[in-house]
Amino acid sequence: TPTRTAVPPATPTHSPGFAKLAQPTEFVSSKDYGEFGTGLRTEFQAAVDNEFSALEEKAGISVAVYTNGKLWTYATGEADKGVDMTVETPLLISSTSKTFLSALILAQIEKGLYELTDPLGTVLANHPDFASFAPDKVNPDVTIEEILTMSSGMDDFSYNIEGKTASFKQPVWTPSDTVKLIQSPFSAPGTFKYNDTNVVLLGIVAEFYAGESLADLYREAFLTRLNMTAVILPEEGIAWHTQLFNDPADDFTLPRMAMPYRDVSPWGGAGFGNMIHTAPFELGYYLGAVGRLRYGCCGIISTPENVARWAYELYRPNGSAISVTARNQLLNSFSGARVPPWGGTNESYGYFASKRTFDLPDSTTITAYGHPGGGGGYASLMRYSPELDLSISILANSEMSFRGSCGPEKPMNCIAAAIFAAYSVAEGR
Repeated sequence: TPTRTAVPPATPTHSPGFAKLAQPTEFVSSKDYGEFGTGLRTEFQAAVDNEFSALEEKAGISVAVYTNGKLWTYATGEADKGVDMTVETPLLISSTSKTFLSALILAQIEKGLYELTDPLGTVLANHPDFASFAPDKVNPDVTIEEILTMSSGMDDFSYNIEGKTASFKQPVWTPSDTVKLIQSPFSAPGTFKYNDTNVVLLGIVAEFYAGESLADLYREAFLTRLNMTAVILPEEGIAWHTQLFNDPADDFTLPRMAMPYRDVSPWGGAGFGNMIHTAPFELGYYLGAVGRLRYGCCGIISTPENVARWAYELYRPNGSAISVTARNQLLNSFSGARVPPWGGTNESYGYFASKRTFDLPDSTTITAYGHPGGGGGYASLMRYSPELDLSISILANSEMSFRGSCGPEKPMNCIAAAIFAAYSVAEGR
């Protein structure tokens, strides 16, 4: 049982009109950073261009590299039909969003609101929705840490295709409704299985103990303090309305966010293409209805400049995103027994983060912390190397879920490897 069971001041509401951000949200590149040397900038761009030019299926890509006040950004390809991708074009960062939630959970634990070893049923005992969760599907005895390491044994709600589709038509949809999409009974905790049920439940925990929405918590804890620009789905997305299906969401962000590209055959298209142009629905529906299932797991929209800075402040030894205590917990959470579905033998999973290695040209090996993301017409890679003190964010408006030109790795890993290599040689690290 928790030694200090905090009773939240209020349960956050998820009403149809919950968006608080003034629209459009404007993404503007900062002029406050120094530059990398000319040679390095050339090598960074070559790393992106060489990989991107070799791709058969692609739309646009945007990249940022950051270290200690120096920033390099670059974008190429298209954000939409006839619209160039720019470094200010916002994109979904997909599952890279999970890194904000684990940082928030560790900060709440540090405040004494609950503990890693506390069971879910105790932590949410006073939550008004908890009694309505099926007791054979949501395990009350699983601990916060087992959920945080994706080792809870609970089933993935996303397997419920029929339930997810039905959710898009509902005027009001809450995170608890998403939990109720779980179809199968839980199994014994302890075995790693990557799925977003864990993320939704911890989002509910975080909101319950703070009495605020996840979006507001991220703003207060991280975004405002770190001067980051982002939009957080679903809370800051397009509010549900009767014409949502045909809402183009033209005034959602400035510039307009990049459209998702993927296999469009489910909507009668031919192969790879622009999903919003091919599907019968508009961007507003994709963000406002489909986007509600991105709660907690994969709903942040931003630019590589913001994400690269986030990685730097989250993982570096003196980073300002979280405390030293929380960072030590985060960086000590990885286990070789937890290999994520996208990873190889050199990758392990921790508290909504992964740790892997990259081989450098001089045969040395570096560590890189972060989290990839992808699906729904977008892809993301965020990495920070402590040996190089360098962070990288790569965002694309296609899924890039195939091998890149550097061997068995996916294209974004190929780009990151080349950037890390160029920097290590130039800096003699």
